[in-house]
Amino acid sequence: MVSLVQKLIAELELIIDEFPELFFVDLIVTRVSGKQIVLVLIDSEVGLSIEMCSLISRKLLSKIEEKSLIEGAFNLEVSSPGIDRPISLPRQFKKNIGRKLEIETLDGETFKGKLKKIEDQKIALYLRERVEIIFLDKIKKAKVLISFN
Repeated sequence: MVSLVQKLIAELELIIDEFPELFFVDLIVTRVSGKQIVLVLIDSEVGLSIEMCSLISRKLLSKIEEKSLIEGAFNLEVSSPGIDRPISLPRQFKKNIGRKLEIETLDGETFKGKLKKIEDQKIALYLRERVEIIFLDKIKKAKVLISFN
């Protein structure tokens, strides 16, 4: 049986396919006070406007209603992942080239450095005196470090 999340992702991917600059990051369904909350996270390599989030929200809402995917009251939120959310997709790494990242690997190592490039399922992270090459499938967690200088 196909879950609600799988159904929503399938509809969302069809919508996002209309916009090559967009990519799907995550979809989370929770329940708060008897109401379902659907949080859709999308991103773009060229920046994501409020208008684009609103457009995707309207299109997905139309599909939810047309196909009766959710019964009862629900909230639908479409946004880009915040700077505090970990990054995991190759397109997210590409978008963050030039930024300082903190990478935690599956074997427990932690690296902080500037993301120089991503290619062939690995990233190049510039540390103080060297470059660390890290394969994407060896990354447990990656996040952008906020710089105020």
